[in-house]
Amino acid sequence: FDKEQQREMERAQSKHERKQETKRQKEAMEELAPRPDPGSFQARMEKRHQKGAYCRERPPSPEMRDADLMGGDNVKAQMMKQRQSRERREAEKAVQGQAKLDAYREKEKEKMNEFRRQMGLPLED
Repeated sequence: FDKEQQREMERAQSKHERKQETKRQKEAMEELAPRPDPGSFQARMEKRHQKGAYCRERPPSPEMRDADLMGGDNVKAQMMKQRQSRERREAEKAVQGQAKLDAYREKEKEKMNEFRRQMGLPLED
């Protein structure tokens, strides 16, 4: 029980000392660079400036080669490769579209032939 009281007193003492030190540091900072009155125009502007400075901080950019930024020798080759890839995709899409259209037309022709057969009309080829 006595040790607990001793610890509590030491804890309270160290807390008090930390508060005193913080207070002394704050007073020293106030002497060196006085702060404007809270709520004043200058205080608002200082706060805005601090916020802006925080937002402007950014990590440094990764190093880039000049060839990557300005376009190196392989830019034309890359452009040709992209164009060929795009043309290939367009051709595949056109072939798929034509296949769907042919399937639809065949199905429609079968339906019409079935209808004509039921009605007793001549069939189409």
